[in-house]
Amino acid sequence: LLASSAASDVYKRQLYGGLNKRVKYSLTEDVYMIAQTQLKKPSNWQDFEKLCKLLWGEIWICEDTIKRHGRQGQNQYGVDVFSYVEKYSGYCGIQCKGKDDYTNAQLTEAEIDNEITKALDFEPNLKLLVFATTANKDAKIEGYIRKKDIENRAKGLFAIDIASWEDIVDQLERYRTTYNLSLIHISEPTRRRGIS
Repeated sequence: LLASSAASDVYKRQLYGGLNKRVKYSLTEDVYMIAQTQLKKPSNWQDFEKLCKLLWGEIWICEDTIKRHGRQGQNQYGVDVFSYVEKYSGYCGIQCKGKDDYTNAQLTEAEIDNEITKALDFEPNLKLLVFATTANKDAKIEGYIRKKDIENRAKGLFAIDIASWEDIVDQLERYRTTYNLSLIHISEPTRRRGIS
């Protein structure tokens, strides 16, 4: 949010009054800044999809056109979030895979193969499919993704990439708008619902 007056700062305090521990306000600066905070993994798949939509909207410079695909229960053809991306001259998709941190669950090769097969039927054809996951980085899975990427490209199909949780946090440090919004719209509502 942009603000250049005391009135705007008062409005922000009213709007985000419950976030005083995380939000710093200034009457003299044009923008408010969120205090540095350890960003926790989203506790549910809905929040993780929202985070991915916000983040890749910034990365791909398509904030106004990026969308979540369909609704729960519908065939999504391996794609949870999508947009036309000028950089790739075509549609790009994200497959969001939330993993339970307590069991240290990881993305599997079978899951990857299954989602790639589904994404072949996405219309129009994808240029890129990103596996975004809350799972921690795994060298074996990253190697498997590179292998599948080369195979797909050799067939004239979409490129394949992966963003594990550490990669997502690295991107959030670069794309601060999404980082700030994720604290307000994703982390805080989850905390207020009693989920830590």
